[in-house]
Amino acid sequence: MEYVTGSATTGRRRGRPIRASREDIIAATTRMLTDGGAAAFSMRKLADELGVSTAAVYHHFPTKAALFVAVLSARAEQLDRPELPGDPRDRLVAVTLHLIDVLHRHPWVVELLVGGESFGRSAMWILDEFVDAATELGATDEYAGYMYNAVWRYTLGELMMRRAEDERRASADRGAPRSRWTDQIAPDDLAEFPAAARMLPQWADIRADYRTRTAVQHIIDGLIRGIPG
Repeated sequence: MEYVTGSATTGRRRGRPIRASREDIIAATTRMLTDGGAAAFSMRKLADELGVSTAAVYHHFPTKAALFVAVLSARAEQLDRPELPGDPRDRLVAVTLHLIDVLHRHPWVVELLVGGESFGRSAMWILDEFVDAATELGATDEYAGYMYNAVWRYTLGELMMRRAEDERRASADRGAPRSRWTDQIAPDDLAEFPAAARMLPQWADIRADYRTRTAVQHIIDGLIRGIPG
């Protein structure tokens, strides 16, 4: 979807209320969030990007939260919905892995979701499938909600680590590799922590052997075992 950028509005009288379509607003917002993240976004900057007054934006979206909901829903509609396994345990694993992979590709979405004020209606199938699979295994709706919240919190941590690794690889590609804490710590620093000292020589291999799928399977299996009988 094309939209009018600020550079295309040269010569227009500032403050002039030019109409903007709902689709153009959503497209411009998506671009701005992708480029700069949610923290740098404002309705004023959006209006300047489109060459319109803020009133033209508020005409379609009375609040920033309403705009973000529309943006998330539009993006969710563009994403493929994977084929899910029939087994409910495997379905929980597959839904969780899909959620992690999608959010890793769209980090700005995480910024909108983590505040708890925005959601993408078209992505609600993820929650629906998760709760349905959990209840099929015997969970109540309340416990299924707890399971999803536990998985969501793990997902946020996984995404933080993936982003850090992406940045680490980018630094290495630029010829400025980053050291890790295991490269800097000396054995004497761990004299009071024998378990940590014992594990330190293996830490690089432990980190290299980590697999998201395996971790998600372990988390899901633990949550399933906790389903009240």
